Amino acid sequence: MKIIQPQFEIWPQAPGIDGMYRQIERVGRVCYKSEDHCTPTSARPFVERMLKNRHLAMLEHGTVYLQVAAKAGNQDSTQARYDRNKFSVVRVHDGVAYVTTNLRVLAENDWMDDLQLLCEPTEHHERRVTVHFTTQIAITREFNRHRVDSMAEQSTRYCNYSKDKFGSEIAINLPLFVDSLPQDDYADSIACGNVALEGNYLVDLARKVATGEATDIENWLFANAAAERAYMNLVAAGRKPQEARVVLPLDTNTELVHTAFVSDWKHFFDLRALGTTGAPHPDAKALALPLYQRFVEEGWIAPDK
Repeated sequence: MKIIQPQFEIWPQAPGIDGMYRQIERVGRVCYKSEDHCTPTSARPFVERMLKNRHLAMLEHGTVYLQVAAKAGNQDSTQARYDRNKFSVVRVHDGVAYVTTNLRVLAENDWMDDLQLLCEPTEHHERRVTVHFTTQIAITREFNRHRVDSMAEQSTRYCNYSKDKFGSEIAINLPLFVDSLPQDDYADSIACGNVALEGNYLVDLARKVATGEATDIENWLFANAAAERAYMNLVAAGRKPQEARVVLPLDTNTELVHTAFVSDWKHFFDLRALGTTGAPHPDAKALALPLYQRFVEEGWIAPDK
């Protein structure tokens, strides 16, 4: 059983159409853990397949920045089309309309020709930012309540943790409360990122749990180890991952990607980092607060007063 530390990484989109396609592929392959299929030439066919099959959700992670002449009074203008689109932001400065949107908007509205207007983001564009989180399934439930964001998450339905690519084991994302507990005999194993509870040791631990003698760390370890054993047994018995996953614990490690306008990230930080509407979950705040600080350092948002 692997033990993973929570972390985040900002994924900048590379320039041009090719950079946008590579971003979409990178995010899309998180869902099936198929990053090993990425090659220098795989991004465009990946996106083209999604367009052909009308599987457009991942296209939302491809940010499109456009620059056109401002024509606010003309309802047929490029600016007006994006003004009416609720998934786009248009800012006007000195007679120029700066449009920020995503590739799904263009695909669904048959506006793909607008890619000829593609530009790199300027100070006048509303910026979109993509963040990759490594966290617990429980915390993705918190983060995914921000429904205006574009999301992609590792799929427990299709990822088979009994396979070699996952080390034939499940991975647990270390909760804060567990990290703060006295870890006794387990400290070295947790620090090294791998805990093995096998044979009689697991049975003995089960007895302690059943009689109420187990410590907090032992209760946590047993629950996860027993879930791992049950999952592997179900898969070995012929159950599909989408069936066996029902026994996985909420602290199972997962990967989550959110792409959102900076203005929407501000709302995310209000709830998950700054607690403006109530105390954030500690494991959510452990990721959201340092991410908020990164946004401040990058100059994307002003610090909260």
